[in-house]
Amino acid sequence: MQKICFVILFCLTVFFSFAQKYKAKRDSIYLFNRIDTNYIKSYKDQLNARLVAVVRSNTFSITNKLTQQKLEYGINTNLNMGVGFSFKSIGFEILYNPPGLAINTDDDKFGKSKQFGISSSANGRKFIYDAYYRYNQGFHTTGFYKVPNDTTYDYYRRSDIQNYSAGLSVNYIFNNKKFSIAAPYNLTQKQNKMAGSFLLGTYAFYYGITADSLIYPDTLYKNFKPDVQFANATSLTYGVSVGYTYTFVFFKNWFFNLYILPGISLQQFYAVNTFDKKTYGRNNASVSFQSRFSLGFNKPRYFIGISWVGNNFAISDDPNSSVNFKYGTFRFYYGHRFDLRKLLKKKL
Repeated sequence: MQKICFVILFCLTVFFSFAQKYKAKRDSIYLFNRIDTNYIKSYKDQLNARLVAVVRSNTFSITNKLTQQKLEYGINTNLNMGVGFSFKSIGFEILYNPPGLAINTDDDKFGKSKQFGISSSANGRKFIYDAYYRYNQGFHTTGFYKVPNDTTYDYYRRSDIQNYSAGLSVNYIFNNKKFSIAAPYNLTQKQNKMAGSFLLGTYAFYYGITADSLIYPDTLYKNFKPDVQFANATSLTYGVSVGYTYTFVFFKNWFFNLYILPGISLQQFYAVNTFDKKTYGRNNASVSFQSRFSLGFNKPRYFIGISWVGNNFAISDDPNSSVNFKYGTFRFYYGHRFDLRKLLKKKL
């Protein structure tokens, strides 16, 4: 039921976004013409077709700040491959999980992870918009731990652990006449000259962890404070962020973009102690950090490159203990552009 509610909320958010875009369509045409064509070349009137390979990561950690004891869980990552298309400001991808690849055949070592996600994003001229819902089940420790009731050390696998997150963020690009965020990440434009921009944004983020029993092995429970001895916990975060992004251009067609966006927020955290069922609640200030980079080669007819988008949230943070959540997407792409108008004229 919780998953259905998030999907409905996400669909309403996306519908509102498209409604606003349609309402402002005439204005956006004139705004787009205000870009400095010495710095930005547009390919939005061409069809972008690309091959893509994607790896998504999802980890969370619990830390005792007094003893520096830390336990981190992550999903069993898979390589997804597929195709993508974009035209004007609309794009989509179709991804498939090839079972025969070596990276996708390690379930015996790490356990099997289930993933579900839905998202909508736009790297526009003035705004960067991102809305998403993600669900994962099946985690393993990212390091070796002593197996309970045994003398061996291994990755500790927890198929019952689930986490889910939903978020919405909007960021404003100040230098939107000379700098394009779509150039290094959507490849619907090209950055002809080096440029950067300050960013100002706001975000809201909801996160939850559920498990059948204590989140970490029973043999380690004494190493952590009662407020993080939980099987269920939730967090609501909302805040503002200020950052900077810059695209380097070299040898005319090569580019490298770096994007750093730290944020500060107000947070509500709730957890139920597994042993005495006591509820722990906390309202405090927290931090977040979003980072991106993109490296590639961009010519009028084709492009190739890699990119990374990552987010780091402090789910709970106090002098005694902390809970942190990180997720990221690594992407490789190779694509071609097609001028539909020229193709249509040739046929006619």
